[in-house]
Amino acid sequence: MISDMKILYLAHYAPTNLNAPIPTGIRDVVYAEYHCRVYQILSDMFPNVISQCDPAFILQNPLNFDYIFSLYNRMPFNNSEIFVSAVSEYHRIPYLGARPNIRALAEDKHLAKMMAEHAGVPTPKWTVFNIGETPAPPAFAPPYFVKPRFGAASIGIDRRSICPSWEAAIEKIQSLHDAGLDVILEEQICGIYHTNPVLSNFGTPLFLPCISQHSTEPDGIVTYEQKRKIVQGLRREVLRNTELQDQMHTYSRNMFSLIQPIDYTRFDYIVEEKSGIPYFIEFNVCCNLGEHSTVSQAALQLGIDYESLIANITYSSMYRCGLLKDTLGKKF
Repeated sequence: MISDMKILYLAHYAPTNLNAPIPTGIRDVVYAEYHCRVYQILSDMFPNVISQCDPAFILQNPLNFDYIFSLYNRMPFNNSEIFVSAVSEYHRIPYLGARPNIRALAEDKHLAKMMAEHAGVPTPKWTVFNIGETPAPPAFAPPYFVKPRFGAASIGIDRRSICPSWEAAIEKIQSLHDAGLDVILEEQICGIYHTNPVLSNFGTPLFLPCISQHSTEPDGIVTYEQKRKIVQGLRREVLRNTELQDQMHTYSRNMFSLIQPIDYTRFDYIVEEKSGIPYFIEFNVCCNLGEHSTVSQAALQLGIDYESLIANITYSSMYRCGLLKDTLGKKF
């Protein structure tokens, strides 16, 4: 029974209890509010929720849980994105998100682009420069866009990511290598970033409305600080161009079939200003589920409130994992 399930909730700002205050003196207070809000919703659905902010908990303690709900995306070590799913697999405990191999595919922008090409989805030309390699100019001309090969949340992306020349690209590549990060260099596409959230929805995928993202940064780049709402300058709105949305939905549908099983995701595109072509950038497995996220914003356009969104994702995940035999009225 649902009431008997013991749930482990993991998140960077997971509160110790329902009465714990929101942390103060931190840069990304919006994320702290988000993690606390999800904990409240989970506690309303399941009486037995244990909340932990330290991911080491799953290494240092007996894991007597029926299900792990983790919002951890990045931790301070390489390839941390697959940590929770890999440990969950070791203990044979069902969990939110996707299996480690799918997480690894999502976090490697090089492999994700190869998948997109296989699915017939356009993506900017690219090459990779791993630590220890001597960078050589790519076969395509500048301008370039340089960023970390692995990871999410636009870590390492700033104004210097836009490189009008190979010399500028070398400087950005070296700075990322000095920070211990492998690099992917893309052909820069001038246009507007868009994202298409998708819910597994008990095996009947729901492709939510696309959201356009308008940044005040040069060439409309979206930075880590903007995504975390640490700084201003990012405006999001629901896409009204139905033809463009249908095109992105088709691309997302082609790729979604290749990354199963998965509970929810978000496909990111940049729509070239001149041609109107949407180019695939990356997809995310542990994307932001906060009330102000693009997932929530897109769901609201279909009349799906925030509590119902979190319930659908959670119950659908449990259904996929075999913990539930019924949708319990949570399917959209």
